[in-house]
Amino acid sequence: MATDRCASQQPPEDDMLPDEREVIAERASDLDELEEDEYLTTNDLADSLGIDLE
Repeated sequence: MATDRCASQQPPEDDMLPDEREVIAERASDLDELEEDEYLTTNDLADSLGIDLE
């Protein structure tokens, strides 16, 4: 679930390109179907991509 802080970091919809709005709209329902333990943290994703965050 998104927090107010996350929502405030998103660009205003007026600044988004039409294709960005379409992709977000298409993927939003996919996020609703995920279980909480299926979400990845930034560290999990970085590790899986071989990126050292330190």
